Amino acid sequence: MTMSGNSHSSNPRPVALVALLAERDGNAQILLGRKLRGFGQGKIVLPGGKNEPGESSRQAAVREFFEETGLRVSGPDLQLAARIEFRFSSLPAADMDCMTFIARSAEGQAASSDELEPLWFRIDQLPVDQMWQDSKTWLPQLAAGQRFTARIVLASDNISVQTIDFDPWD
Repeated sequence: MTMSGNSHSSNPRPVALVALLAERDGNAQILLGRKLRGFGQGKIVLPGGKNEPGESSRQAAVREFFEETGLRVSGPDLQLAARIEFRFSSLPAADMDCMTFIARSAEGQAASSDELEPLWFRIDQLPVDQMWQDSKTWLPQLAAGQRFTARIVLASDNISVQTIDFDPWD
């Protein structure tokens, strides 16, 4: 789908997300987390959060992933895998541009924070019914190693997907 005639203008917040992919119990798995507070509370999401002033997306990814999961990932080992642009048609202040990284290893022990309860899921059994509606469209592609830019416009309820547009990276 293509967004055309979109007069929506905003100042999207830079956000960094990390998808930790690992072989566990003989299955390809991804570390997600249940949001414990704030916007999207109760939903299962990728760990991550807003960039601090002066912080690169990679630095924000390392910091936020540790703050939310207790696990340390190495900045140089993070692979930029997707740019996901969220536009909220009735709440432009919530607009986000998410730089999404893949990690293949992490140090430490996963532990809940005040923000997130880390949870492992098999890639072939993603909990899309407990996630934002758009996740079922892009998360399986990300977990499968595809690289892309996704532009997601949410409807006026701030939940339903109005449009989604994918541009694969070469």
